[in-house]
Amino acid sequence: MIQPIRAILYDLDGTLIDSQRDIALAFQHGLRHVTDGPLPTETAIAQHIGKALEHMARELGYALTPPQLTTFLATYRAYYATFGTRYTQPYPGVIETLHALASYTCGIVTTKAQAQAETIVQQLTMTHFFQHIQGWVPGLQLKPAPDAVLAALHALNCAPEHTLMVGDTTADILAGQAAGLRTCAVTYGFGDTAALRACQPDYVLETFGDLVGVVAAQ
Repeated sequence: MIQPIRAILYDLDGTLIDSQRDIALAFQHGLRHVTDGPLPTETAIAQHIGKALEHMARELGYALTPPQLTTFLATYRAYYATFGTRYTQPYPGVIETLHALASYTCGIVTTKAQAQAETIVQQLTMTHFFQHIQGWVPGLQLKPAPDAVLAALHALNCAPEHTLMVGDTTADILAGQAAGLRTCAVTYGFGDTAALRACQPDYVLETFGDLVGVVAAQ
C-alpha cells in the first residue's frame, strides 16, 4: 500500500533556485586566487553544481594542492556570502507552488555549507516556507550518500515512507532512494535528463508547478 506524502524535501540549487551565474562567478573568483591559467566557463561550471566545491574543481581539471584548496574555498565562500544572490532567482512557479504546498512539512537538503544555505534562502525571502534547512556541516557525508537526507528527516521528525525527495541531479535521487524516500526528478535544472531517468525516480517533472498534482494524487 502506498503511504500518503506528508513531507517534502527539496534540493536547493537547480531545483528551487536558478543560481548558476552567481555560483559560476564565485567559482571563477576563487580560482583566480590560486591559478594563472584559463578559467572554466559558466556553462562548464554549471554541469557540476551540486557537488562539493573541491570535487567540482577537480572534475574541471584543477588539481589544487591543500594550501591552494584552502585559499580557493575561503575566497569562494567570502565572495559568495557577499554576492550570492545578485542574479539568483527562484525558478518559475516555485513560489506559487510552495504556497500551494504550505500544509506539508517542508525542508531543504543541499550541499551548500549550513550557514551559507540559510543565508541564501533568507536573502531570497523564502525561509518561511521551510521547517528545516539541512546544509553541509563537518562530518556529514554529502549526497548521493543518504546522510543529509536522514539528518533532515530526524530534524523534522518525519518518516521516510511519508516523505518525497525533489531534486535536479542524480545525487539528489540516489540520496533519496538510499534513505527510503520516494523521489521526484525535475528536468529544468543542472542535471542531465537521461542520467536522471536512468536512476528510475518515481516521478519526473518538466516544471516545478506539476509537483502539486503529484502530491495531491497520493
